[in-house]
Amino acid sequence: MASNDAPSTPEFELPYQTEQGVWFATKKNDYGSPKYIAQPFGILDGSNLEDTHAAKTQETATASAAFYDLMKNLNQGPTVTQIFNHENIISIAGHIKTHPILSIVSAAEDSQLSNSREYIVLDYCDAGNLSALFQNTPCTSPDFYLPESLCWHVLTSLLNAITYLHDGKRLFLDTMAPRGRERQWLSVDQDWNPILHRAIEPRNIFFQHPRGSETYGLCKLGNFEHAAVTNHVILPGDGADAVNGDAEISRAMAPHRGFESLDITRHKLHKGAEANTTNNRPYTVADELFSVGAVIFTMMTGREFPFYCKPAMARYSRGLRQVVADLLALYPSNETKITKVLPLTKLVMEHYRDWKNGTDEGKWYKDIEDDMTVRYEAEMGKRAREWR
Repeated sequence: MASNDAPSTPEFELPYQTEQGVWFATKKNDYGSPKYIAQPFGILDGSNLEDTHAAKTQETATASAAFYDLMKNLNQGPTVTQIFNHENIISIAGHIKTHPILSIVSAAEDSQLSNSREYIVLDYCDAGNLSALFQNTPCTSPDFYLPESLCWHVLTSLLNAITYLHDGKRLFLDTMAPRGRERQWLSVDQDWNPILHRAIEPRNIFFQHPRGSETYGLCKLGNFEHAAVTNHVILPGDGADAVNGDAEISRAMAPHRGFESLDITRHKLHKGAEANTTNNRPYTVADELFSVGAVIFTMMTGREFPFYCKPAMARYSRGLRQVVADLLALYPSNETKITKVLPLTKLVMEHYRDWKNGTDEGKWYKDIEDDMTVRYEAEMGKRAREWR
């Protein structure tokens, strides 16, 4: 019989709590800046939720309880942790049962913390989110807003995340491969079921500070409150990303919010245009990609889409303008039936490499792959010196 206890990762400890009630987590004997936060399972199982907004609370409690069951009662902690394990999503780093480390606590806190609690340990995005960046960076003109390097950074990061969540493919860096060789996209699981985030917007796009020589720290997609795991299995191969005809069988889909049976969702595709309103038509990965385009459009113009501003595109590279236009053209998504994200992601990466290798700003910009290559070459140089 399976154990009811999800395996913990005792290498973490909780040194302190912020005034907002957020616990920081660090690895034991790691005295640097905290790189993780910890959420008590009391939040995840719904026991600490208030009833001020009954409908919202009930929906959140149901989702949280289901997550708690997966992590704890159903012994699926390793499986969930494996899914939430990608450099461009806020990942689960571990699960611990421990006493928080506090030097001074009140009597009430001491009583509350007398028993050990269970926590899930997550990536700490110490550079805030894109929404905060918009608020703290005024846009003086829609002709040009944020640097193109940052636009590419967010765009490629989000596409990497969506390709992983939907297609089950991730990009692997082979440090032994010659410079310039195309990186490989490999499947993480042959039985992968596509995941639709359904809330790709600035407040759910987070940043970390750089850890090395890269220009920007990692960009991560977070807040999976509305995510839906579909029953569609991605077919093998890297074929075309768009198909014609009766594509509902080949597409992962869900309602825009909430959950319903796949038969009901597919039935909506046959009811005609009157059912395919913004709030009623099925949500597919085309909607995810359109959302990415809308985010990058705002980064370029300081305006929310739809907003027509032709001069804004002139100061950005032709490749970026083309990519954003293609992503925005996916709305409404019932015209283009996308079954795989990877072909589009590869095309965007070609535009990105053209910009990076062919412009002054691109040559100056250092991405995480550049940093990893520098680290690898430095390590190899160190080993070579030690062998002499």
